[in-house]
Amino acid sequence: MSELRQIAAVCVVGIGTLRDRYVPALVIVIGMACVVGVLTSMLSVTAGLTRAYLRAEDAARAIVWAEGAHFDQSRSLKPDVIGTILDAPGIAREADGVPLADPEFMMWLPPVEGFAAGSLQLRGIGPAGLALRPAFRIVAGHMFGAGMRELAVGVGAARKFGLHVGSEVRLRDGKWPIVGVFSCGADIIESYLVGDALTVMAARRGPGFAQVIVQLVDTQAYPGFQKWLMENPAIDVSVERKTDYDLRVVGADTSFFTRMSYIIGVMMALGSLFGVVKIMYGAVRARTREIGTLRAIGFGSTPVALSVLLEAALLGAVGAVVGAAIAWLIFDGREMWVWVAFKLHVSPHLWLLGLAWAIITSLLGGLAPALRAGRLPPCEALRAE
Repeated sequence: MSELRQIAAVCVVGIGTLRDRYVPALVIVIGMACVVGVLTSMLSVTAGLTRAYLRAEDAARAIVWAEGAHFDQSRSLKPDVIGTILDAPGIAREADGVPLADPEFMMWLPPVEGFAAGSLQLRGIGPAGLALRPAFRIVAGHMFGAGMRELAVGVGAARKFGLHVGSEVRLRDGKWPIVGVFSCGADIIESYLVGDALTVMAARRGPGFAQVIVQLVDTQAYPGFQKWLMENPAIDVSVERKTDYDLRVVGADTSFFTRMSYIIGVMMALGSLFGVVKIMYGAVRARTREIGTLRAIGFGSTPVALSVLLEAALLGAVGAVVGAAIAWLIFDGREMWVWVAFKLHVSPHLWLLGLAWAIITSLLGGLAPALRAGRLPPCEALRAE
């Protein structure tokens, strides 16, 4: 009999005896389910934030900053340089020839009742800001008017802060009414208030934008667009792909939480690993006579050892699927607020990560028992009670 057929035969025999060893097998499955469930649940925060920031349409977009700024709360981009930026080659244009680009900024607002200062943010956008966000929809009330002291609130911020049409928000020059509630396809802007950029700028008495978001004609237009702006002596700006900016922001927001997720995952995996070692040693002891019989009739040590490893991997994989499924059922799609509103996401990537995590842990835990099974002398195994 070939070695592959021996491996298949021994694995079938070993799996067939699991019903007689279901208690220790369930311990491995439940342990791995806990490890993978906790890991994927924690990492669903990172996956959800990443999905909220990274939009497919941003692949052909760029952000222009004042040199040395690189954050949304900056006010360094003066209005008199905007025209020069909009003259850059590669910018897409609307049907009437207007450049598809929007100077924007973001500012922190005074504390809302029940929330600390800095919890709520206001983004100033212009007419092109809506064209750059095709999923933008008013779901209650109406859109703020150009030149009007009016605001609209995203559905995420509305739920978090209890805001609605008719609520008022205090700015430096007094209270501004909220006239509309909007959604934007789960975009991160749903976590903010939005208002007319020029009107808000006048109210805060601080002339200056943070950035210009630009829609390029295609992804290939970025190098020429960047070079033209960076080499233009009339302005002092830096240029970044929108996707690079999003990854930078997500990385800054989630790096600590991601590290903690993996640290906790490793600690739990180590506990499960020692459990797998103990349980698989017990499985080898329980199968001693069976292993001796197989060795006596000509089965090699490698198929026997691999059968133990594959049994451990199978139990770990089952536990991973169970744990990821529970995490998906409980957490996927649940809204959370971590600086911004977003929905937790147990992505396919996390399912695969959990599966790999459990299988590797199980294989490491089953390695020593598998070597013990492979080296077990047939005569000693057959004498075992």
